[in-house]
Amino acid sequence: MYRLDERIVDEIRQRLDIVEVIGEYVPLRRAGREYVALCPFHQERTPSFTVSPAKQMFYCFGCQVGGDVFTFVMKKEGWTFPEAVAELARRAGVPLPERPLSPAQRRLRDRQEQLLRVLRLADAFFRQALRSPGGEAARRHLEERGLPPALWDRYGLGYAPAGWDGLVRALQERGVPPALLVEAGLAQARPGGGYYDRFRHRLMFPISDPRGRVVGFGGRSLDGQEPKYLNSPETPVFNKRRLWYGLDWARPRLRETGTAVVVEGYLDAIAVDRAGVGYAAVASLGTSLSAEQVELLARYVEQVIIAYDADAAGQRATLRGLELFADAGVDVRVAQLPPGRDPDEVVRREGPDALRRLLDAAVPVVEYRFRQIMAEFDTATPRGRAEAASALAPWLARVRHPVERAEYVRRYAVALGLEEGVLWQEVRRSVRIRRRASPWAGGRTGGNNVQAGRHTNRRVPAEGIPAGVVRAERGLLSVSLFHPEWREFVASRLEPGDWVTPAHRLLFELAGQAQASDPGRLLSRLHALAAAARERPADAAGVAPTAREEGKPDAGDESRKDRVAAVTPGDALVPPPDRRVVEQAIAVLASLMQRPAPGPDEPGGMERILEDYIKTLKRHSLWRIQRRIAQLEASGQAVPVELVARFQLLSAQLKGRAGG
Repeated sequence: MYRLDERIVDEIRQRLDIVEVIGEYVPLRRAGREYVALCPFHQERTPSFTVSPAKQMFYCFGCQVGGDVFTFVMKKEGWTFPEAVAELARRAGVPLPERPLSPAQRRLRDRQEQLLRVLRLADAFFRQALRSPGGEAARRHLEERGLPPALWDRYGLGYAPAGWDGLVRALQERGVPPALLVEAGLAQARPGGGYYDRFRHRLMFPISDPRGRVVGFGGRSLDGQEPKYLNSPETPVFNKRRLWYGLDWARPRLRETGTAVVVEGYLDAIAVDRAGVGYAAVASLGTSLSAEQVELLARYVEQVIIAYDADAAGQRATLRGLELFADAGVDVRVAQLPPGRDPDEVVRREGPDALRRLLDAAVPVVEYRFRQIMAEFDTATPRGRAEAASALAPWLARVRHPVERAEYVRRYAVALGLEEGVLWQEVRRSVRIRRRASPWAGGRTGGNNVQAGRHTNRRVPAEGIPAGVVRAERGLLSVSLFHPEWREFVASRLEPGDWVTPAHRLLFELAGQAQASDPGRLLSRLHALAAAARERPADAAGVAPTAREEGKPDAGDESRKDRVAAVTPGDALVPPPDRRVVEQAIAVLASLMQRPAPGPDEPGGMERILEDYIKTLKRHSLWRIQRRIAQLEASGQAVPVELVARFQLLSAQLKGRAGG
């Protein structure tokens, strides 16, 4: 393990040329002092992707993805920040300082390395057994499935012999003690002494981690023994909740298309890949989909097509997948397979074109849920219409684009036989519930789903924030970055709660710290914060108060500010702000750096321009407090004294009677 240090990150960035690194992925063309290309992160015909060698940053004006060399390889390769640092440090020739390990940590690392070696040996054993005389049944099964020998190595297919201890004996001859095989999930101890293989007479599928290392196996029964599919148990290197089958060989196409097909079975994932239909698939290891799996896949793609079986279990799994992917900010759709068919059967019985048509016709999540709800409730009765509206509203609430949401509400209100305003009431109620449940539920935007600010750095303007407020915050940030002499002027007139967008507030706070106003150092600081944030729950404390109830005192404001200030160059990382806020801040910074710097002598003077920006934020703060007071009074609750005092102070400031 190595220690993430901002000075090391800064040195790596200085040694590398972002033009050279990005040029290995996309063809760049010089345009004046910068380089342009078709964006590798979204489909376009006219280049909007810009790389600045002077600023060592890239930015796409089409999809608002931006950042530095670390951001680019993280998004392109699906790496975490530590993984990007490790690879770019190797390329730049920068040694990474080792993080001291405790004796317990060292023992765990050594044990994990031992287990990985054992799993590699087992993988080789299974592959060889598939081609041995004893592997005839497995070979016949693969041929029936349309998988010729030429494809076996691509997917690492193997065979576990039918005997009780073939693997145990073979690895014992290689010096592997049986107890280590048990710990690796490959063997089990006999009650009366001795050991036997966990996998017997099964077609074997290796399961790899994102680094391509075999960490476990899945085995399909060849003689009807139960269970039909058997996975490795949990081990120090195998956690089903954090892995996808097929991710290792699907990664290149996932990065290319930005879309993943999520299936249930190993052979389904292989079927999608070998069908040549333009998609890559991953399988969820036969378990209930987990938030960790969703987070991992979201590193690589922005769209997911769920292609589970059409039976009852598959439909339940589909619904859970819809919720998890939608809440993680992934554009999720559903491929509606024929009854009783899975992707592998579709390819074998109807051909690749049939599968392609099904995947291309995948419906948006809200449309899929609407069809389900219409079949579930009797909309010919008032109660049925009410229940259908209540069930549909949470999914409409997830649609963040106002035009798209309005179109869905109009269409579904007609289909349900409701007044449009009635359905709108249900949707707004669901929006309020989601906002109370999660600070980020109302603060992202997208198509049919929320588009989160993952390391993809898609722009995330908070829904409901007036465009003028966003422009004012960007203007204040730009002046603070390009003309730091004006930052104190801004800081003295704004309260932390006046900032509406969390990423803007975070950037302003960091830019005011010593040695952090330089864009490169600021990026290093943001990357360090994002990396540390991944080590804790995403919605932990540290989110600025945009999605909290307006006007309420925010006890977390000062503590978050202290945590941000505590991260000084070279210091050990401390609990950071929400990682999605940090990652959005990276994209905002890249956007600001690609635009012309504001001049100090613009008409009317810089002071007047800043005052206008500040008044815009103050007016919005006043409006939020007014709305909060009205809500409290309407519900018969007492209005806190501090809320009234804040209202009076803001009113006086805007009228020029009190200093800001």
